[in-house]
Amino acid sequence: MYTVYPSESCPLKQVVRMHFERDVFISYAHIDNLPLKEGEKGWVEDFHRALDVRLAQLKGERSNIWRDPKLQGNDFFGDEILRQFPKTAVMISILSPRYIKSEWCNRELKEFIEAASKGVGTKIDSKSRIFKLVKTAVPYDAHPPEIAETLGYEFFVIDPDTGRSKELSPKAEEELEQKYWAKLDDIAHDICDLLERLETTGETGERKRDGQLTVYLAETSSDLKEQRDIVKRELLELGYNVLPDFRLPAVESEFRQSMEDLLAQCVLSVHMVGRNYGPVPEGTQKSIVVLQNEQTVEKCKTGKLRRLIWLLPGSDTEIDDERQKQFLRLIRTDADAQYGADLFETSIENFKYAIHDKLKSIQSALAAEKEKKTAPAGSVEGPPLVYLICARGDLDAVSPVEDFLYESEFDVLLPAFEGDENRLIEDHRENLKSCDAVLIYYGEGNELWMRSIARDLTKIAGYGRTRPLHAKVVYLAAPASRSKERFRSHGTLIVNGMQGFSPPLLEPFVEIVKAVTK
Repeated sequence: MYTVYPSESCPLKQVVRMHFERDVFISYAHIDNLPLKEGEKGWVEDFHRALDVRLAQLKGERSNIWRDPKLQGNDFFGDEILRQFPKTAVMISILSPRYIKSEWCNRELKEFIEAASKGVGTKIDSKSRIFKLVKTAVPYDAHPPEIAETLGYEFFVIDPDTGRSKELSPKAEEELEQKYWAKLDDIAHDICDLLERLETTGETGERKRDGQLTVYLAETSSDLKEQRDIVKRELLELGYNVLPDFRLPAVESEFRQSMEDLLAQCVLSVHMVGRNYGPVPEGTQKSIVVLQNEQTVEKCKTGKLRRLIWLLPGSDTEIDDERQKQFLRLIRTDADAQYGADLFETSIENFKYAIHDKLKSIQSALAAEKEKKTAPAGSVEGPPLVYLICARGDLDAVSPVEDFLYESEFDVLLPAFEGDENRLIEDHRENLKSCDAVLIYYGEGNELWMRSIARDLTKIAGYGRTRPLHAKVVYLAAPASRSKERFRSHGTLIVNGMQGFSPPLLEPFVEIVKAVTK
């Protein structure tokens, strides 16, 4: 069912070009295709037609999607279906209470897995060739064990008032219809991607995608499922890999191990925190939301991961769970809980923009690092770079300090104050990441401003900085205040310039930077 060709770009390996005769097989219980109204088409038939059209739009050509429209209830399981499985690229299992109970549906699943195992395998790039579509709410522990850990596409929502599930449908009320088309678009994009991956795979069933960044999109509580889907959909459409791509274990020790394996592949973790506490794995009293935040903090401290945290605007209201109230307070006030993270409490659209901006900066930083590693020996590094941080009100007063540093043969960066807020924050982070030393001009800025800057300096590893700062200095400038008089910090040079600037004040700082950058 496939042909092996030599690969010019990888002579020690082989390339498997799959020649499937059929793209998609839809496995379903026929009772789920019975129309509720006489004369209408059934749910599965509507889904089949819509998927056929959307896949054709995405691929630029028609796909071969098939299902058995004839079998009814206890009809005999045809050998013809079994013969088609080795020729079929992808299977969609439409889960429902009837599907779970159906001997034939479960047999279809097992036979497809057996046929796939004899060919290229059931997974490509860790992506399953079986797509689990959950039409009607079914408890996870009732899902067929072969696909229990596979991420599903839930074509239903739970009514928060009644607790009942409502199916998504192209014939449903407007809100449910919109969600139906969004979910259908998700599954169509993912099937299209897998079909493309199947065209050329490595001999182990894996294909490496060079230059494609991977994002850990943290699992959320149930109230943020829709927002998480929006973010995931956009990241995938922009070409990023998104993990986790399977259902995380329900036991804490296994959960943490899975996370460790996943984070090793990621450059960025994205956390979304809402009103609910979230599910709690066995063996702990902490929710998956809390556990993911803790584990990414530890990974961030190694300098190999950046983080973004989004709090649902107004999430302090209507929270009954004291655990969630405490977690939100921790995220907002505890330096360790927000280590290395940019914290947002904005609209989801603004947060998506921040994610894209962060990924672009990571891509640029990785490219610059690669270029630096490949630079010829003896290339000129340039003068030391000092990031001179000040408040907007100090831009004029800081000029003598800036001039002195420049005359001392340093390049000097000042903060930007004009432009989009998210871009200003990103520029500040990039300056902290790239500079050799930091001078904080503590003048018009108030005590909260100073604390914010100090916290940023503790999180620079999370911004992607891979080397320590050569020197840090806080320059105390007018106007005088009690907080400045009492200011102290371990590992930071403090200069009292409240009586006016004098070059000797900064000579120790200059000597330190020059000594370590020679």
